[in-house]
Amino acid sequence: MQNLKTTIHSYYFDTRNPEEKAAYLALAKELKARGSECFETWGGNGHYNYKFKNGLDIELETSSLFENQWNTAPIPDISDSGLRVFDWAQDYPIDFSKSIKRGHYLELTDEMREIRRNVHKCGYCGKQEPAQKGYVFCPHCIGSSYLKSSDLPLLRMMPVEFKGNRAPLTEAEKAHLLPIYKEAQLHGNTERDKKRIADDRANLTKKRDKAIYIAETEFTGFSWLMDHGIKTDNCIYYSHTDRFCFGWRNPVDAEFLSELLDVVSEFPFAYDIKTQDGRTLSGD
Repeated sequence: MQNLKTTIHSYYFDTRNPEEKAAYLALAKELKARGSECFETWGGNGHYNYKFKNGLDIELETSSLFENQWNTAPIPDISDSGLRVFDWAQDYPIDFSKSIKRGHYLELTDEMREIRRNVHKCGYCGKQEPAQKGYVFCPHCIGSSYLKSSDLPLLRMMPVEFKGNRAPLTEAEKAHLLPIYKEAQLHGNTERDKKRIADDRANLTKKRDKAIYIAETEFTGFSWLMDHGIKTDNCIYYSHTDRFCFGWRNPVDAEFLSELLDVVSEFPFAYDIKTQDGRTLSGD
């Protein structure tokens, strides 16, 4: 979807001044009349920017929509990555002074209202789809392992602009959705389920192959050492580094280090030898 264009305005009023108070009340009345609710947060100038005081034309991204806010495209000289802006937002001053009213609001265009009306959203996973696709219930999260049957009403696709609670399922809707839910939970029938199952299978295969490799390496390595007359009680195999370590309990004594080296020089695996003089001799 293409970006939308609109204008952002910042405002700052000190309501101890009767004229500024009247101006703020008029603005608030206008914003409420168009259906905007004030999003108010504590402290700082998070919602106020003096550069928007006289209005600034901006572009709103439409890849992900929200009920009362937007992500902007980059704004030259202000933000290279864009900002999060609201239909109407206000800072509650950190000094608890209720007299200062500062924040911003957007001019709501017909295009902004239309896209919020014509893009529908799942109340459970948040997935958004164009209304023309005709989804009554979200097809994406029916197989989620976290989804409970009591959550099924949340799957009702509603316009992004929708405010309130989703309606409970009718008996007809239950009769339609519950079998789909059971099938998805037991067997997995969505594209998301199929991908998850494929990923799970790949991870299990990887885990199995790694375990087999570790077991075979440890068995073959220690068997080789025993076959060549080397005691293995002071040797360990570290699977996380894929190396055998001699002297892991007690550093190897210099008296028989050379004899050990003569044998392990033919050892078919990577190894380290910790010696009494503090060295670590390695072979690959």
